[in-house]
Amino acid sequence: MKKRSTTTNLVFILTLLVLIIFMVPFFILVINTLKPTKEFIKTPFALPKTLFLENFTVAIRRMDFWVALKNTAVITVMTVVINTLVSTMTGYFFARRKWKINKFIFGAFLASMVAPFQVYMIPLVKIYGGRLGLSNTLAVVIYIAAGLNIPFAVFLYNGFIEGIPVELDEAAKIDGCSFTGTFFRIILPLLKPIIITVTVFVAMGVWNDYLMTSLFLTKQETRTLALAIKTFLTNHSAEYAPMMAGLLLSIIPVLLFYLIGQKYIIEGVVAGSVKG
Repeated sequence: MKKRSTTTNLVFILTLLVLIIFMVPFFILVINTLKPTKEFIKTPFALPKTLFLENFTVAIRRMDFWVALKNTAVITVMTVVINTLVSTMTGYFFARRKWKINKFIFGAFLASMVAPFQVYMIPLVKIYGGRLGLSNTLAVVIYIAAGLNIPFAVFLYNGFIEGIPVELDEAAKIDGCSFTGTFFRIILPLLKPIIITVTVFVAMGVWNDYLMTSLFLTKQETRTLALAIKTFLTNHSAEYAPMMAGLLLSIIPVLLFYLIGQKYIIEGVVAGSVKG
């Protein structure tokens, strides 16, 4: 009992230290949103002498915050909806149709997860931005973001569905339910934990994305929050304090979303990664 108690205390201390290490950057971000830029440059790690709330007003105005927030929300929500609909159906199809061609396609999906976005970057820009002229449209960013996240989502959905007894499908078929009807009426409601898990990962990735959106969205009216932050950086100067305020405003929505769905994340990842 004593040995177990010592081990538990040690694990708790180590976990607390890791938490502190990870929270320090966020704490520094928060305290520097309340300082003028000059004070930030002089004492970036000290508490603010006075609460300088003007940084948030400047950030909202300079970033055109509400337009950027709308663009980011539209891209994120539409990407998640398309990704969820396509990936859940694809994962179900692979899990229940054990065809050889499906195994090959599923393997190709897994292989595509290894390649970073930089591999696809130049062809995507040349095709969609150059030949098709789809730059500065939210639709092309939604389309590409949904496509890039599908392999990862299909991998998790397929693993989760493998753990659902086939007998449920057979019972539904006996009752006259089609393959598609079985998916929407029986299987889809059972996917709630893994859907929330994948939604959190995909939403956070799309919300915080800078590289892809910077390639396609160059006009002010189509900028996302990640791109709007760049307005505080010029060739000769940088407004660090308002930029910190803008960063804090940008991460609050996705942080709240993550906190709401966090209890499903571990459950969904474990269930989706281990075939039952």
